[in-house]
Amino acid sequence: MVRRKSGTGRNGTGRAPDAAAIPAVAVGWDDLSTEERTALKRMNRGPYSGLADGVAEQLIALGLATRREGGVGISRAGRELVIATLLAARDGAAPETT
Repeated sequence: MVRRKSGTGRNGTGRAPDAAAIPAVAVGWDDLSTEERTALKRMNRGPYSGLADGVAEQLIALGLATRREGGVGISRAGRELVIATLLAARDGAAPETT
C-alpha cells in the first residue's frame, strides 16, 4: 500500500487544488458595477451576509471572490484591487488596473 505524506495534494504543492489557484481575469475598479464594488469593499472588512447571489457569481467568475466553508469571501486578487483603489483614492491618484 502506498501512503502519501499528510497534507499533500495531487498537484504537488502540498495543497489540494482549489478555485483560489485560478488566476483572476484582468479587471479594474472601473470595470465593476456599483454593486460589485460595494460587495468587494464590504467583503474586504469581513463576512458579508447581504451579498446577492448574482453579484457573488460574477465576482467568483472574475477571480475577485472565492467560495469558502462559510460562504463567498474575497480572494487575494479582490483584496489587492480594493486596497489599491483605497490607497489611490487616499493619495488622489487613479487606481491601477490589474
